[in-house]
Amino acid sequence: MNASLSIHDRLAPVEELFFTWLFRVFAAGTLMGSAWIDDAPPLEGAAHVVSIYVALRVALEFAKFAEAAPFENRALQYITAVAALGLLALAFMTIITFVETLALATAP
Repeated sequence: MNASLSIHDRLAPVEELFFTWLFRVFAAGTLMGSAWIDDAPPLEGAAHVVSIYVALRVALEFAKFAEAAPFENRALQYITAVAALGLLALAFMTIITFVETLALATAP
């Protein structure tokens, strides 16, 4: 029981960092998906700027993800950081696809 508590305690910083960025990635993905639907150049430009900004900020968090990883081995820390960034990228693409698919399903 003690080992499971320590694993939970060690995962908490990574989870907090991941879910903090997940909401921002969802917002950027929703904006980008909406821009593709509307096909308005100003909205698309703004969506690209916001998405690029969020992507750069997430990429710059690599060191924090590695530092927060619950492992002492440097390779496992980097793998954890890469996995977290990969999941955030997949979440972004999923939201874009979902918003676009939803719009196509409801548009006549």
